[in-house]
Amino acid sequence: MVLDRTKTNHDIGVWPASLARWGLAITLVVALVACVSRPGPKILESSGAKRGDRNVTIFVATLRTPEPGSATAFNSGQSQTLRFARYVISIPPTHKTDAIEWPGDPPNPATDFVMIESARLSEAEFRSGITGEEGNGRSIRLFVHGYNNSFQETVYRLAQIAADAHDNRVAVLFAWPSKARTLSYSADRAAASASTDGLARTIEILAERPRARVVLLAHSMGGWLTMETLAKMSRERRRALFERFSNVVLAAPDIDVVDMVRQLEIIGRLPRPLTLLVSSDDTALTLSRIITGGRRVGADDVHDPWVQAAARRYGARVVDISELTTADSFRHARFTAMVALYSKFQTQIEDPLEKHYAGPGVFVFKAATSTLEPIDR
Repeated sequence: MVLDRTKTNHDIGVWPASLARWGLAITLVVALVACVSRPGPKILESSGAKRGDRNVTIFVATLRTPEPGSATAFNSGQSQTLRFARYVISIPPTHKTDAIEWPGDPPNPATDFVMIESARLSEAEFRSGITGEEGNGRSIRLFVHGYNNSFQETVYRLAQIAADAHDNRVAVLFAWPSKARTLSYSADRAAASASTDGLARTIEILAERPRARVVLLAHSMGGWLTMETLAKMSRERRRALFERFSNVVLAAPDIDVVDMVRQLEIIGRLPRPLTLLVSSDDTALTLSRIITGGRRVGADDVHDPWVQAAARRYGARVVDISELTTADSFRHARFTAMVALYSKFQTQIEDPLEKHYAGPGVFVFKAATSTLEPIDR
């Protein structure tokens, strides 16, 4: 979260450095493509199965275009119209934390995530559905996905997060039109840039009730989209809505440090500390750095004095989560392993009166104790 202090091209030699960077980039892209085996939109169709013992309801606001021939799916096309949907997914009794047990053909409720209900909604139906789910004091988790994600992948990912969190929050997905192709980084960045109005509108809908409380969780490029949206809302004098955030979390944010400083200068301090989950061994962010040439916030070193100073200046909570183990070999979705532990350290994040409250500063997440340990005090 600090300005890049690497050597200049003149110091290191442009040609050899470029060759080395792009050689590594090609290696990483080949690895990413080789690992991809993706579910199709069919998994969003209702299976006709009965509700299981554990069911997760996902509400969706999206700027994707409807999938032709499907009553409930959306594709990677960019729409100017914000559309809405609702999905109910049953979680199998054999579910393992930090995993999505993708449905087979046919899906098996005993072992798979299974789509029980799916429907597109009007904005009025979306609003009333959220209001109904907020009964009994439930708060909202708004999830903004990252680069290279299909619509169905984001729906099932939020189902996994909701199932593992065990915190009874209303699950809402903002789905921007990622191309879901490894080689479409620039196209995804453009799609994210065109989605700020849609995300701002979604936040307005969720935050319109006086007692609404929203946790905004954004992953990867979704973090850049989130910060651009908050900056836009700040410029338009809509900061009052930020009071509804009980936490804003950027997990592995794919944001250039120069961009981040620009965004923070516009936004200023949020009512509660902005949380950044970082790890320096994130392979996907290494690829992003090679493609863009800029240092990525999600790979920040919490031991860097510049990072520590920036955290204090902008009221941010920077947390190194490198101790967490994850099934993701690229370590870019490591935050999903943290979700299941959230109840153990929630008060450190959300309760300023808690003895060990983690305010602005830098921390290491200790996996053994599920606590945030400060390193700059």
